[in-house]
Amino acid sequence: MGIIQRLFNLFRSNANHLLDKAEDPGKMLKQMISDLEVQKRKAKQQMTEALALQKSLERDTQKEHKEAEKWEEKAILAVQKELDELAKEALTRKKEHHRRALDFEKQLEMHRNNAEILRNNYQSMEDKIDEIKRKKGILLAKQKQAEAQEKIFQTMEGLGDNSGALETIERMEEKVENMEARAEAYQEISSGSDKDSLESKFEELGHDSTDMDSELLELKKRAALPAPEEQTEKK
Repeated sequence: MGIIQRLFNLFRSNANHLLDKAEDPGKMLKQMISDLEVQKRKAKQQMTEALALQKSLERDTQKEHKEAEKWEEKAILAVQKELDELAKEALTRKKEHHRRALDFEKQLEMHRNNAEILRNNYQSMEDKIDEIKRKKGILLAKQKQAEAQEKIFQTMEGLGDNSGALETIERMEEKVENMEARAEAYQEISSGSDKDSLESKFEELGHDSTDMDSELLELKKRAALPAPEEQTEKK
């Protein structure tokens, strides 16, 4: 795993931890992107320096190769003039420049690899930042939706808390209805009692009259007296 990927994973882990506690995920994502932008600028600076060093090594390598070729030409010229000692000195210089060129080539190869790694890491970081920016809009939209749903649930919960007041009103209505029912019952009982009392009096009068007539008739029979109707007719 490259250093940029490890760095990104670290930021992602920290961001997930902070988002769990954050009051505003939007601000945390913005801060995360800002931090990654800082790291990207540092990576770009390192990549720029690596490329500059690579070009410098390329120039030094070419220079040493040219110097080696130049001393080789001088050695050939010395040999042609039968100046063997001078030719040897020229060959010695050639070897020195050739050795330096090889050393620069090794360094150049190493720095080319490093520069390529830095370039890939920089590009990867840019892609990651772009991905986070794209997802930021989706996450913020989800956040707003979640906040709206939370407010709805809170409102519904608040309405649920008022159920006690509604139940109290219903109990009061039931109590009033019961009172009205009892009042109506008392009224019916009272009216019924008066009516029954009056009717019972007339019934008693009827019973009393009938009983008196029966008793009077019985007495007259026993006394062998004519019935009241017969006496009336004789008169």
